[in-house]
Amino acid sequence: MRVTPAYASKATVLLACLLLAPAAHTHAATLEGRIIHPQRPDAADGLVVRLLGVRSEGEPIERKTRTDAHGRFRLTELPTPAAYLLAATYEDITFPGGSVIFREEAPDETRQVTFHIYDATSNAARVGLRQVRWVLEREAGVYRVLQSFVISNPGLQVIVRDDSQPAVLRVGLAAGHGELETPIGGLPAGAKVLADVLELHGPIYPGEREVQLVYELAEAGVDLTTEIYLPDPTPNLEVYVRDFGIRVDPGALHPARPAREADMVYQRYVGFDLAAGTRIPFRVRALPPRSPTPSWAPALLAALSAAGLLLFLGQPVTRAAAPPLPAPERDEDRETEALVAALRDLEHDFETGKLSSEDRDRLRRDLRGEALRSRSQRRAQATPIAAPLARPCPCGRMPRPSDRFCAACGSRL
Repeated sequence: MRVTPAYASKATVLLACLLLAPAAHTHAATLEGRIIHPQRPDAADGLVVRLLGVRSEGEPIERKTRTDAHGRFRLTELPTPAAYLLAATYEDITFPGGSVIFREEAPDETRQVTFHIYDATSNAARVGLRQVRWVLEREAGVYRVLQSFVISNPGLQVIVRDDSQPAVLRVGLAAGHGELETPIGGLPAGAKVLADVLELHGPIYPGEREVQLVYELAEAGVDLTTEIYLPDPTPNLEVYVRDFGIRVDPGALHPARPAREADMVYQRYVGFDLAAGTRIPFRVRALPPRSPTPSWAPALLAALSAAGLLLFLGQPVTRAAAPPLPAPERDEDRETEALVAALRDLEHDFETGKLSSEDRDRLRRDLRGEALRSRSQRRAQATPIAAPLARPCPCGRMPRPSDRFCAACGSRL
């Protein structure tokens, strides 16, 4: 998975490719499609369909048509090569219909498209954030935040609220942020920035939609102190920091496995089931420079190495006669390694969301308790049993442990 959000959508990239392509012969293409309302088929009758495009030499193209009683539409004589974007208006809400690319090598082509429209509502009870991701990078002496979030709307209605109503969703921004940019240039429809919060009033279309933001932080220098603010509940938070020799204090977030993209490494931190209003202090510090090696250190190291070599060559007999080191306790070593591996797997399951914090703590206590009980039993078995002490003879003489008769009086012991 890429950790850096794309700066442009697929349609934007293809438009750029067309603009950079050499001029070509013009052909005509046809675009046919249908608009569907999942609950009321007659709602797609007579809708205005708008087509916006650009040719390879940069010439803009705009066409309009209307749907028939079944929601079908047809646009002919479209210049190619060109890239087009579709949209339809229903109840004063614009519904995107996707992008279509006609290339030179496919002249006089006919394409088919289908997209949906929905009724509007202000009830946002089922709408929420599924994931929030921050990517921190430092370039040209400033920090840049590439922030994305996934909106989930499981219903079959588009959510819209006006400015007099509370926002549908809120997303926290880093303090001191600069101007926000998105792949489409401006902010999404119905979005506005209030201080360090992005408010979304809609339209929020059914399904899942990812929104990407890019902005710079005003704070200068290598060290960064910021705060991750989550105004709304967030089930999954991921933070990536490009590693250029840094030490990160992630606050309440959990360290996870680093991520790699191309030749760049990112330190990664995660959080799960974060409540509304959560604030997480987040700090990035540059590692201190390594202390220079004193001028006398290489000479001292060479002298110690030479002395060790002479000692090794001069005393081979003594070294060979030295008693062997005691063998390690193999059973205990294996149990320790198994405990460490089990604890590592337990932490990985917790970081990836497979375990709750309560289950992790309970399993960790069980593992450690089992290890302590096993170690106690092994030590008890290894403890030698003391031999019984010999008793003195009635005549007063103390016999040896191996004596069966008293050496003084001859009495049987």
